[in-house]
Amino acid sequence: MEIFKYNAERVQKINIFMKKLLELKDSSEKVKLFKEFETEIENLNPLDIFYLDFYSNDSELSIKEIKESANKFVNVFHKGIFKHSNFGEHPLFVQLLKENKSIQNHLSLIKPFYKRGEILNHKKELKTIFNKCNDFELKFNKYENIIFSYLEKRVPSTKPLEVLWELHDDSKHLLKSILDLLETNDEEEIIKQIGQFHYLIFGIGQKEEIILLPVLKQLFKEEELNKIYNECLEVGFVFNKDKLEPIRSKSTMNINGYFNSKTGKMSIDQLIQMLNHLPMDITFVDKDDVVLYYNDNLNRHFPRTPAVIGRQVKNCHPPKSVDVVEGIISDFKSNKKDFEEFWINFKEKLLYIAYYAVRDEKSNYIGVLEVSQDITRFQKLTGEKRLRDHQ
Repeated sequence: MEIFKYNAERVQKINIFMKKLLELKDSSEKVKLFKEFETEIENLNPLDIFYLDFYSNDSELSIKEIKESANKFVNVFHKGIFKHSNFGEHPLFVQLLKENKSIQNHLSLIKPFYKRGEILNHKKELKTIFNKCNDFELKFNKYENIIFSYLEKRVPSTKPLEVLWELHDDSKHLLKSILDLLETNDEEEIIKQIGQFHYLIFGIGQKEEIILLPVLKQLFKEEELNKIYNECLEVGFVFNKDKLEPIRSKSTMNINGYFNSKTGKMSIDQLIQMLNHLPMDITFVDKDDVVLYYNDNLNRHFPRTPAVIGRQVKNCHPPKSVDVVEGIISDFKSNKKDFEEFWINFKEKLLYIAYYAVRDEKSNYIGVLEVSQDITRFQKLTGEKRLRDHQ
């Protein structure tokens, strides 16, 4: 199997090309520039993109600025990186590509109504189509919580992943806006935003298929891809009702031993089951901001898969909320705070989310515990119900 190799000389030339391209206004000068760097452009491989100055973790460009130029460069580099989009028959790639195709097929249902003078006569049909687009969340969850997590451990920069996450968020906001607009008669704005949404979803899929997935294929062995696939199965694939079976591992895990403390003793298996049956989601992040553990609650509010273990906590959140998370942890480390709480409306539930600083016997900070719980039912409680009242 061919393995991508980082070519420092080629990357450096592409860095020069990108800077010059953004500076040029004259089309004839751009043609000359393309000719000068034709060899590097046509031989670019997807992994090179993670080494480019524009997409480095210390890039001077903001996420917004990178987003604005992303499609332009994907189109420029398409010829070179497209050559690496041969994925074979591994079910991970088969299902991810099938998912993208299903999403595009769903969006094509808009075509018969996407005309001036027709939009307002078919708002009911369009509402049905766009309400189903909320299912795209399954796909975004797989990338943000599984695929990104694995890639972060191998690629030199997470910036391209942050950009994609931001595009996911953009599409969610745009979808909500379209559904709101379909309650109005603003035909021009409806047409405009539907076009933007279609273009955005297509662009996300394109970046996955010619950049992310080829890098994933080259950086991970089959056994690792099997693990990623099994975790993706837990989340599911958009518009796919097939009964998909996990890929069985040749090795089995045997849990032995006991957990001992001054307050009790139980087997490791008992401890795991007890934590998984807590009526709340818990996640523990260590003093170096690395996720070490989460309980496998069947009714989790936010998706978690084993891919999150070993991940930097800042990479577990959308780019727009990273500063808030880092601020909380910074306050814990400096002893400014020991606790922070939030409550949000989420999928018709009221969620209570709390962060607790965890300290050892000498008050040294050793991590943070995140706890989230559905408190909708608690709001309705009145009076008392004592144990003796149980029938």
